[in-house]
Parts: sequence; C-alpha cells; structure tokens
Amino acid sequence: MVKLDLLHSFAQVVAAGSFSAAARRMGVPRSTVSLHIQSLEEALALRLFKRSTRVLVLTDEGRQLHSLTQMPLEQLTHALQHIQQDKGALRGTIRMTVPADFPTDPLAGAITSFSRSHPQLRFQLLHTPQRLDLVRENIDIALRVSDGSPPDAVERPVLEIGWMFCASPDWLLRQGCPQSLPTLRDFIAPDAGLRLYLERHVLGEGHLPEPAIEVDHLLMARSLAVQGFGVALLPAGMVEPLIAQGALARVLPQIALRASRLNLTFPTRADMIPRVRAFADHLVRALRYGG
Repeated sequence: MVKLDLLHSFAQVVAAGSFSAAARRMGVPRSTVSLHIQSLEEALALRLFKRSTRVLVLTDEGRQLHSLTQMPLEQLTHALQHIQQDKGALRGTIRMTVPADFPTDPLAGAITSFSRSHPQLRFQLLHTPQRLDLVRENIDIALRVSDGSPPDAVERPVLEIGWMFCASPDWLLRQGCPQSLPTLRDFIAPDAGLRLYLERHVLGEGHLPEPAIEVDHLLMARSLAVQGFGVALLPAGMVEPLIAQGALARVLPQIALRASRLNLTFPTRADMIPRVRAFADHLVRALRYGG
C-alpha cells in the first residue's frame, strides 16, 4: 500500500514545479522529497517524472496519477484542517450518560449555558438505569454514583448525596411510625442493583425490608411515597422540598445512613480531551453551586 506522505510529496512537487521548491513549501530537506518520489516510483513500478538538472516534466503515468489523486488529497487536507480545534474554539460531540432518575433541571441548565458559550458543540444525552460500558458505547462522560469503575476509568467527585427514609403523613397516621427496619412495613424498594448498593454502602452492610413493591425509578418511588403507598429510601435532595411542604415526613431518623458520592466518570485519562474536560469543569460548578 502506498503511504499518503509519498503522494503528498508528489502533489507538492507538481504544484511547485521542482523538488527544491516543493521542499521549501513543505519545510523539509530536498533529499526527503527526492526520496519520497523515488519510493513512490518504486512502489508503483512507474516513472512519474522526466527530469534533468534544469527540467522536470510529468510522464503520462505521472499526469494520470496527479489527476486521480489531486481532489482526494485536497479533500483529505480540508477534512484534517476542519477537525483540528483552534485554541479556545470547542467543537464536536459530547456523548454523556446519566441515571434515568437524575433531576433534569440542573443538567439542562448546565448544557444550555455551556452551549451558548460554545455553539459548535453538540450533545448526545442518554438517561438510562443501565450502567453502560463507557468504551463499548463510546461515552465521553458518565454521571453516576460511585460503585467501582473499570481500572482505566477516571473518576472526579462532584457531590455527596445523603439518603432518607420517607413516608407521607397519611401513611404514618394509618400505619404508625416504625421504630426499626425489621418493623417497617410497605417498603417501596428500588431495583435489585440499587438495593444491593444501598445495603452495602449506605446502610453499612445492613438489610432493607422485603419490598411491598419494586420500582426501577427513584422518581416513581417518591411519587408512591407521596401518594401514601409506603416508605421509600430516597436521596435527600429529592425529598427535602417535599418535607418542607408537608407532603413527606422523615422516618427512622435514628438509623445512621452513609452518604454516597456522585462522580463524573471518564473512560480513560486519554479520553479527557479539551471539549470534554471543559464541559466537565462547567458541569461540576453548576451542580455544586447551582450555576
């Protein structure tokens, strides 16, 4: 297979009219250009130039090769220039995954404000309960609760998330206030994966009650709790406004619950390219400080 640098040197010689002029345009020694042309002729088993000490003329085969390669090489050069980022100009696509039940407003605000400053950027956002393989799925950033990542992944802490057992005042009037986990009834359980995480990391190897219902979405668990179905274990930020409004009440406050850490996770350190790193910085500020 003929190397592209040989074809590039050939095109530069044709455009400049001599090996010396081509070398000056390319910023390389004349001997490099001469070697490239010699290697190209040997690879193709063709004579591309008729040349003397003062004259350089394309052969018929040389003219055919130039005709065939001129446009593709120009297009390739233009494409390479297009994808190179100027300093301060971010372009391309950021592909991000977040938990299905992650609040949409702060994330939407961060993406909107960043896009206004960098209009050439595009986003692909995947809300999913699945823990996607970042390399296989071509993910640039994952916003997820820390629970062990592949060895090559890079994690950046964002927030500490507190947890609370909650129920509606109506449910507490009907069922009474439970005094311990074993006596807790009507538990609204998350899916098996999150339940295992909560038992290991939030309860410290404790055990959650048997579920009265199992859901794979924390917003659904919150809605069931507000409607009086039972008790849910939910992130504090998700329920504190409802507690302040009287729609929910905290249950079992005496149980020590550990905070979990929300991270930005990158597939590898090499994947933290400028546009990804810049957005990550912006997103961390937005989630920590609300702007």
